[in-house]
Amino acid sequence: MRKSLVWITLLAIAIDPWASAIAQNVFGQAGQNGLQGRDGRDGRDAQSIRVIGDGKPMTYDLSGTDGEDGEDGNAGRSASSCEQPLRPEYSLIGASGGNGGNGGNGGRGGNGGNATILFTDLANLRQIEIRNAGGRGGRNGRGANAGIGCSCQEAQWQINYCTWQIDRRPWVDPKTNPQPPNWQYYSRETQICDTSRWGKQSIPRNIYGSDYDNEYAREYRRGDWLYRRTYKGITSTNSYSCRNGNNGRTGADGNLGAQGSYGRITLVPRLDIPAEILSDRALLSSAIGKQVPLIKNIWVERSGLSRLLHPSSNVSDRYTYLKDTAKLFYRFEWAASESPVALGIDRLEIGADAIVRNETAEIDYQIPNTVEYQILPMTGQNQVVKITGGFHPDRLSSFQLQTVSGSGTDGQITLSDRGNIRELLKETNINVQCLTKESATGVVSDNYVSRRNIIFKIPPKLPANNGAIVAGTNYSLPIGRFCSPWLRPNYQAAYQIAISQVTKSGAVYTQNLETQFVVNP
Repeated sequence: MRKSLVWITLLAIAIDPWASAIAQNVFGQAGQNGLQGRDGRDGRDAQSIRVIGDGKPMTYDLSGTDGEDGEDGNAGRSASSCEQPLRPEYSLIGASGGNGGNGGNGGRGGNGGNATILFTDLANLRQIEIRNAGGRGGRNGRGANAGIGCSCQEAQWQINYCTWQIDRRPWVDPKTNPQPPNWQYYSRETQICDTSRWGKQSIPRNIYGSDYDNEYAREYRRGDWLYRRTYKGITSTNSYSCRNGNNGRTGADGNLGAQGSYGRITLVPRLDIPAEILSDRALLSSAIGKQVPLIKNIWVERSGLSRLLHPSSNVSDRYTYLKDTAKLFYRFEWAASESPVALGIDRLEIGADAIVRNETAEIDYQIPNTVEYQILPMTGQNQVVKITGGFHPDRLSSFQLQTVSGSGTDGQITLSDRGNIRELLKETNINVQCLTKESATGVVSDNYVSRRNIIFKIPPKLPANNGAIVAGTNYSLPIGRFCSPWLRPNYQAAYQIAISQVTKSGAVYTQNLETQFVVNP
């Protein structure tokens, strides 16, 4: 075997349908993969500027620079040392060629610069030339060619195996004992057949010396024994094959660089941009009676910029325009019968934000959901908000499970509302789910199974539905009348209670309670 051959033993798992369950061998040295091309650098974004249109000719180039081109990938190397071994006792696979390198991505084009133009005369804009297009994206690099795998010089071959039978008998001197003992079977020997010396008849390769030239039987002595080798012919044949090595994968082309975007143009029909006051927050106790100003610039999107600037300009047709600057005022006034301290809301934070809706400035009040208020119609730029009542949010979701009692139709749940705010709410809903491990017929389950769901609606002043009774802060819920088939003595039961409290502002607060118990005998 030549020293230049490189061997790699592979287990023939399901790489492809050709591979057999026998160990395969790769001949040759696999080619190296090509390197990926370098990505092109992104273009630079242009700077932003602020200018005053005073009627003098002005030219500004705010274009983004182009992205660089991506580099081509490097070619994959072909497999090397591809001389196929001569008819070995195993199948062969040629080494694979290397993959071609992918092309580099083109660099992104730089974005055009933004420009804010302040002016008092619209005609002055015609003297301003601006070019703020984005740069072009770089070209993509090309994927490289792949390397070629090793090829087979012989696709299929067979190897014959010859068998010899070896007999022996004790050695005796024919001069003193002319009648030798009979031959006895000793062993069998199977080897690759070799026709290079013996012509058409296949004879084992490793013949023991030159004194065994008898084609069909040879005798030799070893110690006290005489051995005889008898040729039995070709006893088996194995077939083997060779598959060409895979060529590498051609490299993929890189992505084209993205085009840079136009810069944004903002037109301000005045010589300054008013400072804004967009929001205010204060504790309720200190906010009452205070006049609060809000200032909001109203920016709108317009089209037709190319008709306003110098004809040689290269800009997007869309622009931002300062339509107006709104000045709004609001004031909180106290109109409840009790003081903020008495209601427990004096430390709550209230305030407002200035927002724009449909190109009009509005006040968006930030008031806790448990505070009741009335917004009066705006007078000019002033608006008054009257606080008429409320309670602290901590009083919500304050139910506790007091008792679970009774069986059958007498089953009952008692809840206590420590917040005591029923009459301050719009509505309270209590959803009770009854679960048991035993069915109504006594079939036992490993887990709790939902049997019935009951909703108790409790308005602030009217009686509750489904027989619920409210006495002060205690809520008695007659679960037994709905779940009696499953509330039998010694049954394993559970209640899942979901409570939702709806404030007068429509906000919903939820609370969940759960209990597991054994029904009383």
